[in-house]
Amino acid sequence: RVARRVANFRLKTFPVEGRQPAMESISFVFSDRATVPGFLGLDVQKEVLEHVAELKPDKVLLVTDVTVDNLYSDFFTPLAGDTRGETGVAEHSTSSELSIEKMVLPSGDAAKSWDHLSELIEWNFRVGATKKSVVVAFGGGAILNVAGLFASIAYRGMKVVYVPTTLLAMHDVVTSLKTSICFDGRKNNIGTFYAPTKILIDVAFCRTLPKNELFSGLGELAKNAALLGGVHAEGFKSALTREAINAGNGGSGEELSYGDDTMLKLVRLGIQAKMEVLLVDAYEKQSGMIFEYGHTMSHAIEKAYGDGVIPHGLGVTYGMLACSYAAERMGVMSAKARKEHDEVCNLLIHKWPLPHPRPSTKVVMALAMRDSKRGITSEEEHEISDVLLRGMGDIVPTKTSMLSKFPCSLFAEWLETIIGDSPEQRILSKEKKEMSAATLMLLESYPGA
Repeated sequence: RVARRVANFRLKTFPVEGRQPAMESISFVFSDRATVPGFLGLDVQKEVLEHVAELKPDKVLLVTDVTVDNLYSDFFTPLAGDTRGETGVAEHSTSSELSIEKMVLPSGDAAKSWDHLSELIEWNFRVGATKKSVVVAFGGGAILNVAGLFASIAYRGMKVVYVPTTLLAMHDVVTSLKTSICFDGRKNNIGTFYAPTKILIDVAFCRTLPKNELFSGLGELAKNAALLGGVHAEGFKSALTREAINAGNGGSGEELSYGDDTMLKLVRLGIQAKMEVLLVDAYEKQSGMIFEYGHTMSHAIEKAYGDGVIPHGLGVTYGMLACSYAAERMGVMSAKARKEHDEVCNLLIHKWPLPHPRPSTKVVMALAMRDSKRGITSEEEHEISDVLLRGMGDIVPTKTSMLSKFPCSLFAEWLETIIGDSPEQRILSKEKKEMSAATLMLLESYPGA
């Protein structure tokens, strides 16, 4: 129903007035809540800087992370002659039109903490920022999340521009009004909904992505493929075929990497998937909740390993496998449909197995039972919730924001198939239908179980 309702959505591209059409213009329409101008291109530093300058800020508050700063520390220096970081060291450039202050946070989810949010707020007032100042979030999804939250609450709302540098951020993070940090060992449990002023995407940043970040972006595309099917499944599968990988690596097939044209196509595909749905559900409370597919288990696995170990998109792919396992066990998904679904996930999983040592089922499940979505479906103490599918592109509809509740024991049973220390422990026979005694014993110790 979601796909039919928004079937007419298309990415509209047209030249930017007064400039060469180096960047495609994309209108990010979040239902009736916000319409954000976005721009997509390749090697478009000049255009990105022009877009920021056009806002005529009295200061630019540049928020980035250690990794991005090491690679692209000079990207914004042409905007100002005195770009000062928290070290107080000035960086020279050819213009003195803008004053830029820079805050460098840790990479990944380590940036999404209460302490770093507080640090940003204190920094904002210390450097004399005003309502006319513009926050520029320059980095991956974590930086966009925390900088967006900071911008949403400082002065009750400051202008913020998103300049994503990872594949995941380019198609999955900018296509949401969500901002967030992680608190008390939970994922994304403090945040707001807030629209950026502009979204500026230069796909050239993908050339320096490490393998784990590339996989992370692909993981969310795998999720879209399973949820929506059709062109999204076809596009994902074609990008992950051996032929496509070999073509980009001289036939070796050893490394997963893509050329600029493929990356542009993948970013467009991901943007289209999200915006088709958010066109009618800006705050992802109803139909938009489908994009939480796989996230209950994903967030638990990520937190069990610790920040920065499991790329988010890969965690989501494992979470999708947990959901398909539960769906088949409950008779919601047929064995044939599950096989087709899991084949999409396995295109990534076989290239990126969970590292050792692996956290215990007990630890992962304890975290999963504290998921931020908990309560939407009024779960009993022994139940857990996630989106469920009948098959590729066939979402189980519910009146509880597209979430279904089911026994948490199904997720615990699935975990046993991958958490064990030996291949025999990690792989259960297809004929196994009953939960093991070990799982039952572990469940007795879960909060509320």
